[in-house]
Amino acid sequence: MDLTETVKALRKIYFWQLIPAVILLVIAYLLKYIFHLSDTSLVAGQTVTVVVTTVSGVVGIAFPIFYRSYFVYKIRDKKKISADTFFTFERTLLTLALLTPYFLLIAILMNMNQTALMLITLFSLYVAYYYFPSGKKVIFEMKMFRIKPIKNTEE
Repeated sequence: MDLTETVKALRKIYFWQLIPAVILLVIAYLLKYIFHLSDTSLVAGQTVTVVVTTVSGVVGIAFPIFYRSYFVYKIRDKKKISADTFFTFERTLLTLALLTPYFLLIAILMNMNQTALMLITLFSLYVAYYYFPSGKKVIFEMKMFRIKPIKNTEE
């Protein structure tokens, strides 16, 4: 798989996982704040709020770091890493990190307090920004993991 195909495939995965969350967030926002179709007496308790906020942060920030560390540990003795192994790693990393916006949906639907909503929103924005598979980022990570990027020969 050459570099342009890798970037294109990772972007496709990124958008296929992020766009449903954005659509669901827009629908939840419209239902709750514009059409006022939420049950205002149903408010998440403090324990639920803390658990959902913490799990959101762990899934968006800590798990990807631990998964990256595990991948580095797993390939530490190898001189060369295949592009398919790298692609599988990146796909799993994207899937894991992009679960965070779905926690924002849960927070909105459960009428969590504003602090929890802001924290989960920040986690979601961080994940959406940091894990976007740009060409420069993919090249950097391929070099970091000792993969020689194959450039498209047609250019």
